[in-house]
Amino acid sequence: MLRILHLYNKGRRQMKKIMITMLTTFILLAGCQSKDTKASEPKKAQPQHKIAIVTKSAQAFPYPNLLAQDERNYSLLVIGETEEQIPIEKNQKVTEHVKNILSLPTQEIAQKAYPELEISKTDAYILFNHTGIAHHSKNLTELISFLQKNPPSN
Repeated sequence: MLRILHLYNKGRRQMKKIMITMLTTFILLAGCQSKDTKASEPKKAQPQHKIAIVTKSAQAFPYPNLLAQDERNYSLLVIGETEEQIPIEKNQKVTEHVKNILSLPTQEIAQKAYPELEISKTDAYILFNHTGIAHHSKNLTELISFLQKNPPSN
């Protein structure tokens, strides 16, 4: 058993020596390369590249104020009176993932405030991520189930 350990440690030492030699060689070769152009070569004009930065715009969604601020949480629109004893703002299963909650008393008011959302009469909860609608729920149990199965990315 000691013989095996001795051979194992010897192999590790040899591997370290090889790795150090390879790393040193690589660093020396990289440092020796010259980036200077020769005086006899005419200098070519470097093309000016423009980098296009693609950003996801909240402008595509008609109501950016309803969207979550980032991908690490959700935003929630509550429509109508809920039969729950605890206010939704104090329900830890919801507030664990939802940072902004907007409550509107009736479906008619919600439809007038956000006509492009196409709110159905059965919707009581509309969950938003940072790009749009993530989920529609008609009851709190369904909403909590969705949040538990689909936590926002951290």
